Amino acid sequence: MKRTVINDHSVKTMNLLKLFSEYNPLDDKMFQVMDNEGRVQEPKYLPEISSERLIKAYKDMLFARTADLMAVSYQRQGRMYTYPPNFGQEAISGGLAVVMRDEDWFVPAFRELGAWLAKGATLKEVFLYFVGYEDGTVFKNAKNILPISVPIASQLQHAAGLGYSIRYKNEDSVVYAVVGDGGTSEGDFSEAVNFASVWKAPVVFVVQNNQYAISVPFKMQTSSVNVAVKSYAYGIPGIKVDGNDLFAMVKVLNEASEYARAGNGPVLVEAFTYRRGSHTTSDDPTKYRTKDEEEMMAATDPIDRL
Repeated sequence: MKRTVINDHSVKTMNLLKLFSEYNPLDDKMFQVMDNEGRVQEPKYLPEISSERLIKAYKDMLFARTADLMAVSYQRQGRMYTYPPNFGQEAISGGLAVVMRDEDWFVPAFRELGAWLAKGATLKEVFLYFVGYEDGTVFKNAKNILPISVPIASQLQHAAGLGYSIRYKNEDSVVYAVVGDGGTSEGDFSEAVNFASVWKAPVVFVVQNNQYAISVPFKMQTSSVNVAVKSYAYGIPGIKVDGNDLFAMVKVLNEASEYARAGNGPVLVEAFTYRRGSHTTSDDPTKYRTKDEEEMMAATDPIDRL
């Protein structure tokens, strides 16, 4: 599908930048619609979403969590190989599922179960991948999704290339690329974001900041106040959003995609979340974080809040 050329899209740009400037990453201010008890604090920022779509999003998040817990159980039983739990990060994939169009591209890392399913992958295919099936990354019925990418941040180069192709062909699509906070320290991150910025590629870079890169805490990952502030170096908009707030995720992703789709270039979205499970099933998080921390962050659970 060809992109509708907008000669004067300043209104859309201003609307987007108004939200982003109000939540300037330099101030380390996080965009949030709901509090931890699920009470709406910013009604004016509630995204336009029907009751039916909201209920589906909730069911999809529940399904993703159930499947996630099943996978961990299977691995503990010796029926599945190493698996990266998504436990506690369902609102990020849930928000992507709401916003992504069929013609949009999804470039995942390895912790986006809900978004894989939303793009058309089946649970059987996902499980086959994690038991070592040769064709496991070939999601036959999924549309416009790249394979699961385990090498950290390597997928971002592909996302930038896809975005360049979309702009070159004048297509009406957006690329959603996901990476973890640890991936922002890889050279691939800088190269991909810089390339997308220079060529105004329609890529929404979503950083799942779950506070740990395996055992490395975020405070040891960067001296920046947050991830979103890195957007300044590339001359693109950036925002820090509550990644456990589905409404906030949908609102930010909607506006980011509108901005990118209109030909303005990429956006950097830092989704602040917490990895409630282990990095993978070969990891023991009790070695590097406390029980008190886990209990405190459990209060921000995305499904409980919704």
